[in-house]
Amino acid sequence: MINWIIFSIFLIWIIFKRLSKEGKIEDLPLGLPRGTVRGLITILVVAFTLNYLITKEEIPGIILNAVFILIAFYFEARKSTSEELERIIKEIKEPTEIIEEEKQIKYPLYLPKYSVRILLLSIVLIFVLINYYGPNLLFESRNTLLDVLVIITLFIIGLLIRAVKNYRKNKTIKEKIRNMKDFQKLSNIEIIENLLKEKSSWWQKTGQSILSIFMLGSIIIALTLYTFNIDARVDVFILSIQIREVLLLLINIYYGFRD
Repeated sequence: MINWIIFSIFLIWIIFKRLSKEGKIEDLPLGLPRGTVRGLITILVVAFTLNYLITKEEIPGIILNAVFILIAFYFEARKSTSEELERIIKEIKEPTEIIEEEKQIKYPLYLPKYSVRILLLSIVLIFVLINYYGPNLLFESRNTLLDVLVIITLFIIGLLIRAVKNYRKNKTIKEKIRNMKDFQKLSNIEIIENLLKEKSSWWQKTGQSILSIFMLGSIIIALTLYTFNIDARVDVFILSIQIREVLLLLINIYYGFRD
């Protein structure tokens, strides 16, 4: 239950900050700082391993795989293209203001920069130290190669979905540039500024928020099933598929798509 306590504390904190003055971030999922939902999901899954220190039960291999993959994906996260473009333009046009603006940037979970990364490493370190000097938990033996192939395949699926989305987005951008008055006479910076002034699409305003809620809900359901050891299954042809495993594996598609 430790992970649920940590999750509840962060959830209350996020809601409080989101509802506060200037807490809403325009054009980002749920109006939260970029990476907040992914940070919350990663903390929830990584902290889930601490429960096994109390129960002294064998840790499922899929949980460990999820922990390693999520940490790797999270540390690899980068700023979005639009954020980078905005920063470059401001750095060129208003170099003296860029430092002050950096101080006002809201990072994931409304915490200082690198806080989530430090917290994740701390949780892993706490788990390793307590387990080494304490229960020495067993880890479920699984076909590691098969697990890795599944994870990579799902991540690639996420990448392919993102590639299709980006292709359509780039096509739309080209059309917008061609529709600009005397676009051939505009400088690159002027074109970029005009694009940034465009109204946000349905995907930016609503679609990403729906996806974030769905993904967070899926992980909560999966970990709840693991918490109460509920092995719900769905029979597909000759296969008996664990719902909690499928929901947990969706993280790989999500991270491939988002980053």
